[in-house]
Amino acid sequence: MATFKYISNNIILKRFKLKMSNNNPSPTRELPISLQGIEKILVCLNENYKVPLSIREISKKSKLSMRVGKNILLQLEKFNQVERVVEGNNLIPKWRITKFGKKVLKEAKGLEQGIEFVSREEELLEGIEIPDNIKDIKDDLRKSHEAVIHELNNIQVDLSKILGSILNINHPVFEDLISFILKRVKFLKQKFKILTVDPTSTSTLKKVGEKQKKLTKEVEYQTCVEIYFFNSLIIHEIKRIFDITIKVSKYIEDLVVANGLSMAIDLREEIRILSSLVYQRETINVDSHILSNEDLKILSKNKIEIDILDNLIDFPTNNEILSKEIEDLVLKFLNKLKQGETELKDHNYKLADFIPLYNLYQLILDEKPNLNFAIDKLEQIINNLTDSGYIPGIKNIQDTEGNYLKVVQLKAHDVSEEETNLVLIALKLHKFTLADIVDKTGWPPEKALDLLYKLTNLGILNYSKSFLHGEQWYIRTEQKS
Repeated sequence: MATFKYISNNIILKRFKLKMSNNNPSPTRELPISLQGIEKILVCLNENYKVPLSIREISKKSKLSMRVGKNILLQLEKFNQVERVVEGNNLIPKWRITKFGKKVLKEAKGLEQGIEFVSREEELLEGIEIPDNIKDIKDDLRKSHEAVIHELNNIQVDLSKILGSILNINHPVFEDLISFILKRVKFLKQKFKILTVDPTSTSTLKKVGEKQKKLTKEVEYQTCVEIYFFNSLIIHEIKRIFDITIKVSKYIEDLVVANGLSMAIDLREEIRILSSLVYQRETINVDSHILSNEDLKILSKNKIEIDILDNLIDFPTNNEILSKEIEDLVLKFLNKLKQGETELKDHNYKLADFIPLYNLYQLILDEKPNLNFAIDKLEQIINNLTDSGYIPGIKNIQDTEGNYLKVVQLKAHDVSEEETNLVLIALKLHKFTLADIVDKTGWPPEKALDLLYKLTNLGILNYSKSFLHGEQWYIRTEQKS
């Protein structure tokens, strides 16, 4: 009987190797399209090895999109060829090539040798084998369903331990991020629990007086194949998430908190992919399919190619549809706020009259994990909504030292000069207490506290209170990249 290879802990992934390619004059054809920029990025970092580069700088120098560039950097990081560098209070890391990366680049001699590279897509597809009969598939559907719930529970336990460690190191932004990820994992686990394991077993039920609908063997088989495939992808994505949680925990243990936070931001992106896969799995039944009949036939023959994930992991959306989806979501948030609904389902973010642009960007990606766009696109859409009279617009708060905060105003409010100065101080301090503000400004405690509460209620500042560290405030923002 067929078994789920991916349930085993002994999955061995090919990692990275160089090989001579005598018969292929263009070795880059062996690479997935999204990873053909490996050499470009290594060369770029090697040429600028004295100064770490941001993803934006790497994108510009290598002429790759930021999305593709980050995907490659994350894979190269696994093989110790690049490393992240987090400066100050910045949430977004910079990158530099390692000694091993330089060695790999030197031995590769450009594209004279082909590079066989395991991408995220290849990891997700590793070891998936569709059983050749319906009885075995149905048996494995149950096993895989239980495995997903079990592994999500394990991730939940690990995240709870990480959260406990973060509470001790007093890092509100880090704590906030892990709290959200933990909440989302719990939500996905509960959602998966209530999914029908095998929709074909209940499809023959009918209403009183309704004609019995006969289910063909082909439809039954294809539905089970599709669910089997998605369960497999979900298990593999959970494994990726587990690997990252181990790294986050290790960084905290080694007191390299900045790198741990940076890795947790990557973890959030993996949770979005997991969410997208679970949402798609949820829609599959005998009358609704994600994959085409042609793809399902290919799957049943175990001729699985990477391009089958093109529309599952990275949704191709034209600019007009993308803009409309983002606009609708922003207006949805605005409407909730007008109705007094500040709590968002399965999210630990509360809506307020103001919301930092970076936070709105992250919130939209969490709510709609199928969307793929840059923050500049969101800023453009916000400006269009402002021109149309829906919202007041974006307020830019910045100083002469490069610290800045772009805040989206869902409702109009005046921000005084003193409030602006307090925000600029907050950007420099990262996290702070009432005493810190009094010390920096010389204001009476009553005045400082009043301004802190006002900016918190507006949504610009975030408030944290704990038995260990008392009352604190902080800003969730991208900072400088």
